Amino acid sequence: MLDAIETYLALRRTTGFAMSTAEYLLKSFAVFAAERGQTYVETKTAIDWAALGPSVAQRDARLRAVCRFVRHVRVEDVGHELPPANHFGARKKRRTPHIYTTDEISRLVEAALRLRPTRGLRPHTQATLIALLSSTGLRISEALKLTIADVTRDGLLIRETKFRKTRLVPLHDTAAAGLQRSRARLRR
Repeated sequence: MLDAIETYLALRRTTGFAMSTAEYLLKSFAVFAAERGQTYVETKTAIDWAALGPSVAQRDARLRAVCRFVRHVRVEDVGHELPPANHFGARKKRRTPHIYTTDEISRLVEAALRLRPTRGLRPHTQATLIALLSSTGLRISEALKLTIADVTRDGLLIRETKFRKTRLVPLHDTAAAGLQRSRARLRR
């Protein structure tokens, strides 16, 4: 089973998936199944292994990793059983997103400018970050990775995004002016 797992992981990585968590889980499952003398995925074994997770969400994630692997490997070998994906009944609950109003964003920027030390870079850096996030829609991780070289005439060059791509985010004239003021403050 380990060979099939390695092949599956290699294929998924070539298509852009990180697979570090899946690798850990699938190899753990393979060891568990091998201890039971199994070379194919069996539903009961997959459920028993997944049930070792400390929470319902983790048990569900463990079983789903096995299910994804089985869907892949069954194309060539139908000897593997496909466990029921929602056996543990876990459901992700996302909080309702809050979209900040213009007034709320202004208050956040003003509060950031009152941070201490008032004559240092911290207040201006935080205010610039908040304004940049609100005007561009960048992810916080993307904004924090920006360097001065990423600010171009055409916009912001976002490198290695969530899906490992690079993209250009156009800037409104007011956002570009704000970044220029920030850059000038940094030079001083």
